[in-house]
Amino acid sequence: MKKYFIYVIIALTAIFTSCKNDDSVGITIQPQEDEIIVASDTFIIESENYYVPAISAQADSMILGEFYSAKYGTTKAELLLQIAPPINYKFPEEKYNPIPDSLVLMMYYNSWVGSSYTPLEFSIYEINKQAIDYNTQYLSNLNIGDFTDSTILMGKRLMTSIDLSRADSVSEDTAITPYVRYKFDQVQLERFFNMPQEVYQNEDAFLNEFKGLYITTRYGSSTMICFNEITMHLYYHYTYQKNGKDTIVNTTVIYPSNKEVRQLNKFTHPNIEQIAVCDDSLNYIKSAAGIYPKIRIPIGKMSKKIYNTIGDKQLNINAAEIIIENIEYDKSDVYMSNPYYLLALTTEQFDDFIKYNTIPTATDTTAVIANYSYITDSYKLDLAYFITKYLRNEMVEDDDVIEMILMPVIVETASATTGATSVTAIKPLTQLAATTIRSGKNEYSPMRIKILYNGF
Repeated sequence: MKKYFIYVIIALTAIFTSCKNDDSVGITIQPQEDEIIVASDTFIIESENYYVPAISAQADSMILGEFYSAKYGTTKAELLLQIAPPINYKFPEEKYNPIPDSLVLMMYYNSWVGSSYTPLEFSIYEINKQAIDYNTQYLSNLNIGDFTDSTILMGKRLMTSIDLSRADSVSEDTAITPYVRYKFDQVQLERFFNMPQEVYQNEDAFLNEFKGLYITTRYGSSTMICFNEITMHLYYHYTYQKNGKDTIVNTTVIYPSNKEVRQLNKFTHPNIEQIAVCDDSLNYIKSAAGIYPKIRIPIGKMSKKIYNTIGDKQLNINAAEIIIENIEYDKSDVYMSNPYYLLALTTEQFDDFIKYNTIPTATDTTAVIANYSYITDSYKLDLAYFITKYLRNEMVEDDDVIEMILMPVIVETASATTGATSVTAIKPLTQLAATTIRSGKNEYSPMRIKILYNGF
């Protein structure tokens, strides 16, 4: 039995020795240069407030009004509108005795920012100087004086965002699109009714006769209205004989402000650089065309640190995330909500986007969208592809930085039959929105980029 136990010990020793030797052989035959290095690093990002001169003046929504915030300053929105005629429209012959009844401007809206019951006075002027050119890309800092001298006042009225004139019998829950209705005086009524027939041949002929409307506000700084449809209606009636009796026909000519003509928004932010002052631990985001954060990514420092880690191995970045953190919600700005989408563009791409509404193609992947998370109260930018493109460039110097602007935008999407969702359009956010974020100098949680990478 003793001899048998000795044999067992010898056998087990041989087994363990052989296993150890096999492992050792496996390691020694793998070249050191084939080892995969996995690492992560964090880099602080510099940031500052960038006061935006302008965005595109062409917008799907037509914003009108003025709003003051103690924190974000004043924003004022004005409108320049063209209206389109019904092409080849013909009024009844004189024998039918056509008679004008009224000329009305209807302005429909689904949303507003500010006080529901604070009055807002708006004024309507005729564009009587330079006409709006359909093929020109206008910016939101356009000069109103180029288009009108504001001497032809077509009308003005007071309004509130809640229609106080609505009948008490109409419930607040009733699905009625709110609107502003303005009835022009007899002079304007006769003018439109007696326009020559040839002005209805095409849009150009009509716009030579009537260039459009300039609408502004002169009273109130607590409300901004987002109009989705503005239309002028000319009501008239005529009479004809039927079975020996006079029959009165009431009809309407509609002049829409649609895609066939132009609608321009002018945005101004008086004294924004004096009002929007915060310590360097914070940055502001405000639309429309107000304040956007400008960030500087230290691509040179990143390149040096990462290649010191992986040597001459092939770089692959798995994640490059920037978490843009909102500070605690300011209850004093009860009407200001934060923008839902942010678009990160380099400063060069930003200029092209503003002037021509163009962004890099999908294959470039250098325009990155971040959406707001209600759970974390932050935005997340993943710049993995973008950063990889730069770090694989051997020409990067140690002090190089990438300047980017974080811009609030509207993102339009479409769903495919496969269930996938694709982005169809990205446009500057023209509605009023604002928030405050932590900058790269914030002591509690500075803005930073976290890189997870490997070399192989």
